Amino acid sequence: MKYCRTYIMMDCMATSKRNGREEGEKSLLRYSSGTIYAKTLAGNRTLVKNVSFSIRKGEKLSLIGETGSGKTMIALSLMGKLAPNVKTEGLQCILDGKDCSHPKVASSLLGREVAYIPQNGMEFLNPSRTVKHHLYDSLHRAGVRSAEAKDKAASALSSVGFRDIDEILKSYPFQLSGGMAQRVTVALALCTRAKLIIADEPTNGLDKEAASRMLEHLGLLFPDAGQLFITHDIGVASNADRILVLCGGRTMEHGKSFLLQNPRNAYTKGLVSSLVSNGMKATPTLRKRTGCPFSDRCPEYSERCRDERIHQREGEHEWWCNG
Repeated sequence: MKYCRTYIMMDCMATSKRNGREEGEKSLLRYSSGTIYAKTLAGNRTLVKNVSFSIRKGEKLSLIGETGSGKTMIALSLMGKLAPNVKTEGLQCILDGKDCSHPKVASSLLGREVAYIPQNGMEFLNPSRTVKHHLYDSLHRAGVRSAEAKDKAASALSSVGFRDIDEILKSYPFQLSGGMAQRVTVALALCTRAKLIIADEPTNGLDKEAASRMLEHLGLLFPDAGQLFITHDIGVASNADRILVLCGGRTMEHGKSFLLQNPRNAYTKGLVSSLVSNGMKATPTLRKRTGCPFSDRCPEYSERCRDERIHQREGEHEWWCNG
């Protein structure tokens, strides 16, 4: 009997490792943050710690959490665009089999294999350059020849709903509405033929109807690309296939999008019950602790929460909570 139990355990471990390898092979993106920290006059401050996820081709993953939860830091580390005083330790990022953990490699893929859609299209666009120049720059970076640039630019603008293409091409950002500027940033992403789309609050500043159209556009225009949404909007998050909940730079819960209907972590429950669609309040200043970053505010708090977090799992749904 003892031998039998040992054999079963070894067989389960082998199956787990095999499934892990298969998952890795299927994944377009595999990411592990290690530790992302900021160098300050008061010493090093941890911003993100041990956050891991993968994205398959055509899959959407939403990172959700309050302002200051680490969402944007993760996106910046993926693009090799962290501020000079922000450092990483143990960061691992594999995109379509290519190791882009080093910031120089990651930034070289931006505009080619990785496209970024910012939360404010108006601020993202260069006010001294026309839409045409923005699009031509993106096309050139993606290796498109000058002779083909005009047709490609027109096609990209048409795909995001513009009709008067010539008028838009010669427009400067200040001549566009907020919604139009946001659509231009999606057109810029289309010019890249990207494998991975990083969308940082893509519906920011849009009304509900425009936001719905924007999300629909992204799904239709990038059917084969992996998509990473950075958001504090539960409505946007629910549009994804999977959701990863962050608090204080740590993973609180991770699973398919229906976790919003049945959250297991106290922090996720708080986010969902608040039903905030216009932003979440900032997290308190991060403290040096090994336990749960939500413990100071958690209605299910116990003493052990200050020192540890229990990792629990049901199928593909996992959460870190002592409750």
